[in-house]
Amino acid sequence: MIKILVPVDGSAGSDKAVRFAIFLAEGKNKEIILINVQPSYNTPNIKRFFSQEQIRSFQEELSKEVLDHTLEITNSFSIPVRTVIRIGDPGKEICAEAEESSIDFIVMGYRGLGAVKRAIMGSVATHVLHETTCPVMIVP
Repeated sequence: MIKILVPVDGSAGSDKAVRFAIFLAEGKNKEIILINVQPSYNTPNIKRFFSQEQIRSFQEELSKEVLDHTLEITNSFSIPVRTVIRIGDPGKEICAEAEESSIDFIVMGYRGLGAVKRAIMGSVATHVLHETTCPVMIVP
């Protein structure tokens, strides 16, 4: 079975990527893996005011909202879908999941930040394109 990894964050861009992955997978021997990456919130100020359990609960709640929204898109199709939640830097975590799960293909949305912001902050899509070993399709 061919595995397609789709990073999701609840944005219109990630919804488009999910719909495109469904188009690629429908009627074929393919599985879609939806990944949502939450920030670690592992900073002194946050840890000062919130327990690890509260932080983890918050991360799980945010992921559940995103994944529930995305699963509404996939539910009307007969394609195997699995969900993954990871904590950390999105670019690094997407690449790590791709390697650990032997992903064949990544389909992801691209949110244009503009040249200045992209140069300063980088972009998840750019990181994934440069760091993963599997093919990546960016859906505009």
